[in-house]
Amino acid sequence: MKALRALAVQVIALQERARALGLFANDRELLACAKCGLQEDVTFSGYLITSRRGSAGEDTGLRFTELTSAHFRCPACGATVREVAGLVPVATKVEKGKRPCRARSRRS
Repeated sequence: MKALRALAVQVIALQERARALGLFANDRELLACAKCGLQEDVTFSGYLITSRRGSAGEDTGLRFTELTSAHFRCPACGATVREVAGLVPVATKVEKGKRPCRARSRRS
């Protein structure tokens, strides 16, 4: 367990170092402001950038400010932005303990 804890400490230190260099540490979801359209993106080389909806890939130089672990302040308009969890599949209705077979519905 000590070795695992030491490894976790090293991972956290590497994530902090990556953030300090402007890289995306992949420790949260990318943010997007619904109010003004500013959104985060990651370049091919791993740098975290923000751009407007119509100009993807063009860095504005603005960065979202962390308020709490799941809330951020938009640097463009000042709105509070929540971190949204990754896409979660919609639950499928289960009848009598069985999931419906998609193949059956295609055949009919």
